[in-house]
Amino acid sequence: MYQHPYFDLRLHGEEELAPLVQSDVLERVTLHEWPLSCVQRLTLADGRKLIYKAQFGPTVESKFYARARSEILPWAKTIYEADGYVCMLIEFIEGPLAEELGLGEEEVVRVSREVVAQIATIEGELPHCLDITDEAKWETLVGSMVQNLRTLIGTGAFTRTDEAVVRVLAQWASSESVLAALATHPGYVHHDLGGDNLFVLPNGYRVIDWQRPILGPTDLDVATLLRRLGVDPLPHVGEGVVRMVDLLKVYWFIQSATKWFTAGIADYDAQIADIVRGNEEK
Repeated sequence: MYQHPYFDLRLHGEEELAPLVQSDVLERVTLHEWPLSCVQRLTLADGRKLIYKAQFGPTVESKFYARARSEILPWAKTIYEADGYVCMLIEFIEGPLAEELGLGEEEVVRVSREVVAQIATIEGELPHCLDITDEAKWETLVGSMVQNLRTLIGTGAFTRTDEAVVRVLAQWASSESVLAALATHPGYVHHDLGGDNLFVLPNGYRVIDWQRPILGPTDLDVATLLRRLGVDPLPHVGEGVVRMVDLLKVYWFIQSATKWFTAGIADYDAQIADIVRGNEEK
């Protein structure tokens, strides 16, 4: 295996891949890469195409695919897992992504509800990265988030995110609307559902990118997909769910800033401040 030239990722060479895919690799195209993953399309000598995905850090995707059973999922196989590094082969899906279809608001809402309903039917003992299915677990998460924010501010690592921003986030987290949303429709949540990982095919939907699913209100997925497809989620899921989406985004930025990609700390600082100030301006 070889090290990614920019990120802390391990990848197979073509010679190592050939026996694993039972064919020579004719072409290898990088579709997406960032510090925690690299996704490539493999074109094989026997005419097949596959997705090759290398990951590091907080991911349960290999466990998810090993345990999950549903027609909404592509075929996937883990070919390497050690020391936090994971490499997988995943079915290459021929078909349009939701973000490419130019769906209107009614269609986006319908698709969002249908996909979330199908995610709820996935069978198996499914892994998760986070559990916020009750108030005590939510309070623990929020307490950790607030403490870490104040540490980052105190050390000077965060400058745009200040104590006023922290107070607003804490108020959101304990608001009646958020606490009510917390207890509504708990279930398995993809937690990164967007038009770029949802395929719309003649025979149904396919959802990819299962690195960091959580247990929580399933409307979180509805809100995320609506927002990413250009529809305001507020009228469809309510203020509490929308606030939770933003708070969980802040939580992820903090985890990234302190554990997974510390080089991006200035960007995370700006994005957290913008989440709060952008909402205050509405």
